[in-house]
Amino acid sequence: MKLTISKALITASLGLLLLSGCASHEKQQIAEALAKSRAAAIDSKAPYPKIDAYQITQAYASGNTVKINVIYGGKSRISPSNAAKVAARNYCNDKEIKPLFDSGVNYLITIKDISGRTMAEQAVSKKSCEALN
Repeated sequence: MKLTISKALITASLGLLLLSGCASHEKQQIAEALAKSRAAAIDSKAPYPKIDAYQITQAYASGNTVKINVIYGGKSRISPSNAAKVAARNYCNDKEIKPLFDSGVNYLITIKDISGRTMAEQAVSKKSCEALN
């Protein structure tokens, strides 16, 4: 009798693991589709008009992350690292973007100089937004 109960518990546990794995996979697929859609919407308007010495030139999705490339033209009062942090705060507080974080979408803002050298990178996620605010 003990052997049968043990087998039943193992079978039930495996079933629960499989079901939770499917749900997790589905959530990941939804996050990736949302990231791809959001990146396409941003990229379709690129290059954006310059703001100070910064210009969004490209956006694309990598998994559940929207990667946004920004070119820094130099001679700005705001350093690239501070500009990336300000952009992150704006994303965290944007009513349109906030729900995407709950769906598992993340952002990565990369600021590069004219020659393509990375000046600053800022990840933006639900967790980083909680830390910023």
